Amino acid sequence: CQGAAFEYLFNVEYELRKNKVRDMAEIVYISNESVLGDFGVGGLQLKRGGYVTHSKLFAESLFAERGIDWVTSAHVYNVEKNRLEYELMDGSKHEMEFDFAMLIPPFSGVGLRAYDQKNTDITDQLFAANGFMFVDGDYTQKPFTEWKGSDWPRTYQNQKWNNIFAAGIAFAPPHLISKPMKSANGTPINPTPPRTGMPSAMIGKAVAMSICDMITGKTNEPTYTASMSQIGAACVASAGNNLISGSAVAMTMFPIVHDFEKYPDYGRDIRYSYGEIGLAAHWIKILLHHGFLYKAKANPFWYIIPE
Repeated sequence: CQGAAFEYLFNVEYELRKNKVRDMAEIVYISNESVLGDFGVGGLQLKRGGYVTHSKLFAESLFAERGIDWVTSAHVYNVEKNRLEYELMDGSKHEMEFDFAMLIPPFSGVGLRAYDQKNTDITDQLFAANGFMFVDGDYTQKPFTEWKGSDWPRTYQNQKWNNIFAAGIAFAPPHLISKPMKSANGTPINPTPPRTGMPSAMIGKAVAMSICDMITGKTNEPTYTASMSQIGAACVASAGNNLISGSAVAMTMFPIVHDFEKYPDYGRDIRYSYGEIGLAAHWIKILLHHGFLYKAKANPFWYIIPE
């Protein structure tokens, strides 16, 4: 999740500034995104001040303002004490020394093995190679130019065993959202589709409601849907935790997965794609934090709080 990396990065930078040691630190962000602001969703167009700008400009401006260097289209393939190695898109390999580093590992499933009633191993039929579960998406291998929003699952029900669902991060995406890239050496260098936070909550609710209807006998098929090509998302990423001097980035998009058939210009509805940074977004982040904890505890009227 690029958002988690973003939050960590900018909160470290904020704490260094707050403690007056920022001039003693060089901060570098190494990412498998093809450009800053890709976020694993192929970037997004933001309408600000009457102009439409790409999230690349938005992100690069913020990095430059905070004095953070970046290396994009990079694959970190080895990490040792105070040293890491990475490969770039042109196939060249580089190394970087550090005093402190944080590495976000690739998304992967938990490595479950699955067996049927005859004790036959059906793991490959149920799970993709990365451990995520196959659901009702279109997993046909096709070129990037043929990807469609309709490829993405709607009900999250496994198509061979109708009593099995996979919600949120657990389901196997049919493909990336960003354009797939490979280095000159053939190494895939791509950001994974983000499915945490708001999308997971909306998918989880749809799956839970479908299961309830199936258990109570109202239907034999899922009744609720939450395709990532038909739902939007809001992300609020902290860039410094302080009620007075803190800040956060607030972004919205609709839909999460591009649908160029419906939105031929940008793949998304530009009216609902927004990005801004400031103290107000940080206050929203605090409200969301306490609101979601309240909801998770099923306190009175928890259901009023949206996903």
